[in-house]
Amino acid sequence: MKAKLEVLTKNELDVIYQTSMDMLEKIGVSIEDDELIELLKKNGCKAGKDNIVYMPQNLVERCLQSTPNRNSVTVLSGRDPSKDIRIGSGQEYPYVISHVLMNYYDSSTDITRTITVDDISKFVTISDNLDTIDGTWMCTLMPDFKEMYSFYEYELGIRNTTKPVCFSSFEPAAIGPSFELASAIAGGEEELKKRPMTVAFCGISPLSWNKYGCGMLKATAKPGIQPVITVEAPMGDTGPSTFAGNIAQKIAELLSGLVIVQVLQEGLPVLFVVPLEVFDMRTAQICLASRGDYVWACAVGQLEDRLGIPIISPISPDSKLLDMQEAYELSFSLIPRILGGNKATVIHGLDQTHAINNELLLMMDEMMISARRMLEGIAVNEETLAFDALKEVAGKIENGRRTGHFLNQKHTLKWYVKEHRPRKDAVIDKYSREKWAAKGSKSFIERAHEAVEEILKNHRPDPLPEEIEKKIKEIHEKYDIPVL
Repeated sequence: MKAKLEVLTKNELDVIYQTSMDMLEKIGVSIEDDELIELLKKNGCKAGKDNIVYMPQNLVERCLQSTPNRNSVTVLSGRDPSKDIRIGSGQEYPYVISHVLMNYYDSSTDITRTITVDDISKFVTISDNLDTIDGTWMCTLMPDFKEMYSFYEYELGIRNTTKPVCFSSFEPAAIGPSFELASAIAGGEEELKKRPMTVAFCGISPLSWNKYGCGMLKATAKPGIQPVITVEAPMGDTGPSTFAGNIAQKIAELLSGLVIVQVLQEGLPVLFVVPLEVFDMRTAQICLASRGDYVWACAVGQLEDRLGIPIISPISPDSKLLDMQEAYELSFSLIPRILGGNKATVIHGLDQTHAINNELLLMMDEMMISARRMLEGIAVNEETLAFDALKEVAGKIENGRRTGHFLNQKHTLKWYVKEHRPRKDAVIDKYSREKWAAKGSKSFIERAHEAVEEILKNHRPDPLPEEIEKKIKEIHEKYDIPVL
């Protein structure tokens, strides 16, 4: 039986969903774009004063129906089609995406510094090497990249991995050159529609699309770029402190973006991102890995199934160091999502989405292998019950005592690897204290650092084809973008 965690009944999901519909129709959405307001009015919305647009339930549900959903597969593409992320039916395990952020935490010095191009290249290369990491997300806001940072990030991503590369953007101007590069990689704009480019951006809570958000909705939907709609409503801040109310508000905000996308470009695939956040009343900080976040995370998979839209759920530890708090926050954030049926997650690293660390990728790798094994559950059949094997072991008697064991049994040889997933290259230490001391008494971080160095020494992502290098040069010249 496979493991599955459910925290909401069907009736409770229906009530939350209907409350979201009521929020859109009776409270409305603030939209700071006259063109979009007029377009929505033509599609059956009512517009009141202060740019408030009221979206009727029949329009929302029509737009949900026109969005490729649970009956299809949503693709996040990279250079290598065989490594595309394909969210949907037939998916064996949840996808895990690493995330490049604005700072790098150096675990050898405990210093967090501004990220560099070399840091980005190494982090993406390690992500390319690890089987448990399925893609990379970029959002560095690097000062050196200036206003075209999204394009630079996308270029760096595709140079260092053949897996999918997504990025978050706050600059509609960078979408054009990025779209041209993605089209070249896919083999033309028609092929890009089959394996689309993916760009994320944020709405504003409560229930608002400001000028930037509206600009991003138009910049992505009109050329057919696959948008990743993100909403942030920290519990107790710009969203209710109750779980049911916060979930309902976020669904309403996500669906408001989906409606706009569908009236702009009907049939365009859409993904959602739901950062889980709590406003900590003691510290006056927005926290992304607290007890409230862990509870909220339990419901993400059920919401994904109810809406039929893929939800990428970010994991964002608050710890500033690669320490015990980091391990606790990462594991308690990961497990409810995995067991709750969430199909894709992106892991932000440290310091509330402010820093990344290479060694942390090795911890994520170990955690995902364990999480996948948990998902598989426990197989109960004649062979796994081991009755015959035990009968043989128990039958070995010397001097009136049973002396048998399972170490030399074919049953053990067959099932140990299947059931326990041992690793020859494990970073986790399982030796005796004496053997551990003889091997240098190294901490997890030290062992992970050695593993990172080994990966960087031996793994080289496939180089870009010559025609893509030529296209990159053309884009730099066309848009007057300085070369990295």
